[in-house]
Amino acid sequence: MTNDHDTQTRIVVSWLRGDAHENAERVLLAALDEVDHTRQRRSWWPAWRFLDMNNVAKILVAAAAVVAVAVVAINLLPGRGSGTGSVPPTPSMSPTVPPSPSMNPTPEPTASLVAHSLRPCCYEDDPRFDSMTFAIMAPPSWGVFEESGVLFDNDPPAGAYFGLYGGGNLFSEPCLTDEDAGADVPVGPTVDDFVTALVDHPTLDVTDPVDVTLAGYSGTYLDLTIPDDISECVRYVPTDRHIYAQGPGQRWHMWILDVDGTRVLVETNDYPGTSAETLAEEQAIVESLVITP
Repeated sequence: MTNDHDTQTRIVVSWLRGDAHENAERVLLAALDEVDHTRQRRSWWPAWRFLDMNNVAKILVAAAAVVAVAVVAINLLPGRGSGTGSVPPTPSMSPTVPPSPSMNPTPEPTASLVAHSLRPCCYEDDPRFDSMTFAIMAPPSWGVFEESGVLFDNDPPAGAYFGLYGGGNLFSEPCLTDEDAGADVPVGPTVDDFVTALVDHPTLDVTDPVDVTLAGYSGTYLDLTIPDDISECVRYVPTDRHIYAQGPGQRWHMWILDVDGTRVLVETNDYPGTSAETLAEEQAIVESLVITP
């Protein structure tokens, strides 16, 4: 003779055998056996129950409870994988960690830049430059030089300078011993004329010219280095209408541009002892140049 407990057990076991792993059956039977052999302690408060619960309902409720116990027990078995049909693990609720601050934050600028409006040196009477405007941005530590440039202590051994020129005739002997000597090498008006005269000069130390674009205009770039010893010179002047060398070893960086048919010489100069910070400021000034023809 069987009782309701056995009937419920057979129903649940039969259902589990249909789809679950055989371990589920063993866990279920072990759980039921534990229930059968565990003495139940009567509670001191009255148990509550559904008054109209029929036998079918009892079976369903019991089956649901046993299945829940079985599922939990199965998931606690060692070696359970995450194959097809298994219950996916609950996602971790780890708190969101805020991103760490950058170890190398971009430094704030130490000073605001100053806008300057310039015009090429020594061409006050040249109508070609009357309609042109030249604007740059420079740190406050750079002072204006005769409205044609800005400088950061242009003297050796660590100075720097930015200036604008037209580029003129050359001196066959740049080391002047007579201040009244004039430029005796004529140079034509174009970019190529000026570049060729510099490159072909027998005593000037210049690099190979390269094509460049600056401020939206094409041209040629080259470096000119002043000799290490200019002590015998009253002035060292490669070209007229141009600032002369301020000290031995000075480096002149030249962007010779064609601005709508007019030659414009953009120049910076510095020394081997010029700091990296000052050189960076010098380059930034060059890159800030805006030319309006």
